[in-house]
Amino acid sequence: MNEEIKHLGEVFEPAVKNFPNKLALKKETRAYTFAELKTAVVNLKNHLLGLGLKRGDKFSVYGDNSPEWAIGYLGIVRAGLVAVPLDYMSSEAEMLHILRNGEARGIIVADNYLEKIDAVKGELPNLKHIIPMSNLKDLKTTKERSAGEIDPDSVAVLIFTSGTTGTSKAVMLSHNNIISNMRAADQVIHIDENDTMVSIIPMHHTFEGTCGFLFPLFKGTAVYYPPSLKPTDLLATMKEAQVSCLIAVPLLFEKFVGAVQRKVTSAGLVKKAMFNTISGIGSVFKFLRKPLFARVRKEMGLGNIRIAVAGGAALTEKVAHALELMGIPILQGYGLTETSPVLSVSPLEKPKVASVGILVPGVEGKIVNPDENGVGEIAVRGSNVMLGYYKNQKATDEVLKDGWFYTGDLGYFDSEGYLYITGRKKSIIVTQTGKNIYPEELEEKLVKSMWINEVLVVPRIDPQTKKESIVALIYPNYELLEQYSAEKGITMTEEEVKAIYKEEINQVNEGLPAYKKITQFEIRDEEFPKTTTKKIKRHLFVEMGVKV
Repeated sequence: MNEEIKHLGEVFEPAVKNFPNKLALKKETRAYTFAELKTAVVNLKNHLLGLGLKRGDKFSVYGDNSPEWAIGYLGIVRAGLVAVPLDYMSSEAEMLHILRNGEARGIIVADNYLEKIDAVKGELPNLKHIIPMSNLKDLKTTKERSAGEIDPDSVAVLIFTSGTTGTSKAVMLSHNNIISNMRAADQVIHIDENDTMVSIIPMHHTFEGTCGFLFPLFKGTAVYYPPSLKPTDLLATMKEAQVSCLIAVPLLFEKFVGAVQRKVTSAGLVKKAMFNTISGIGSVFKFLRKPLFARVRKEMGLGNIRIAVAGGAALTEKVAHALELMGIPILQGYGLTETSPVLSVSPLEKPKVASVGILVPGVEGKIVNPDENGVGEIAVRGSNVMLGYYKNQKATDEVLKDGWFYTGDLGYFDSEGYLYITGRKKSIIVTQTGKNIYPEELEEKLVKSMWINEVLVVPRIDPQTKKESIVALIYPNYELLEQYSAEKGITMTEEEVKAIYKEEINQVNEGLPAYKKITQFEIRDEEFPKTTTKKIKRHLFVEMGVKV
């Protein structure tokens, strides 16, 4: 990465110099070249400094993914202020928590969210400035005002972690934290000015912020924003962009694979036979995968796809294999908000589907207190590791020790340096005999079943006996159940449905030691509640079981 980039407000400067008239950002009819993007960012920077704001003041940005969101963020950091991205799905209580604890002096907000800000601003006396995103185009300037020298090691952004555990802390990331992570990404994810991307993950999330927003701007890559995440809008945008690099959460890739499988299931016998033949050939002759599945990829809006990156949650082996079979090169990565976020990426030339890859350049890792299988807590260090949690020294000291960041994730390295994640330290179920059960290990086995869409394995404590059971909470593949019923010409009873899932659990239990076996299961009528990156909020269900 160009060493001239000292802070995030300069991230687009190489592209402005080399490709000033090339498309940078586009959403529907709103498009910006790199030169126009810089002008808009400088205009906003001057406006913010004109409000009397000083270096280190906090300023929030709030709205759906859009070029204006990008301009808001970049204008804030170029002015030497600290960006406080706000999740557009936040409840009123969460908004108040972030804006209050983030000490936001103002907010740049999408027009369709102005009412939400109006509803809470009375409780936020520190929030002095509200700037609608539609006003950004009216800002004009002739000369860029100086914000003074910005320290690369100063705080650039406060990211409030999302709630899979029920807690929310403000992660302090410096300019250098994120820039160093982009440097590392540049060595393992190769994109340039000829590539196009579609932004799907919310931009307030660190994975999208670094990899799907700042990194492509540095590389001169065009980013398109769909009007919404409805399948029709997403597909149309992907086709318009002729997307060559796609960064998304595993759930999106699961939906792609599911859509293809549904088409095959509903197709006639001839098409089914053709698909199965092509799949068989592709599984044996890997070099034929791309031409054999060209039509499938084109229908998915991935006709020009060169590389796909999954992150933000675990990608199942089932989905990874299906994507590879369809000729979609898939990289799986691993990281956390606290690490800016990328820690590891699986190399395209030698992927291991069950692994999250090899540590990126500049990152060191170790396994703390490994058990007999080499599984322990993953600790890392590098220039991408956060400064700490904002105004929370106790929480900072719990995870930052002697220069190492303790991730709270459990895993191991194989002999070639590939990292494997086995679960969360806080998710471990400890039996009454002291045995450790990693629920993610059981969930990975269960979700391979075509009958299961989502699953959580949690402990349940009997209120009378106080004995603990291992319970699988299952959200079925209802569409497949309906197809099965229609093909058989029957209406399945509740007991018949349960029998299917009992058999799936029995198959998973086979070969497991007694203490690991799933002893009960429950069927859910709806999907699990999730964070904006589609991680299931596990803590809601673990707490439910403990309190029974």
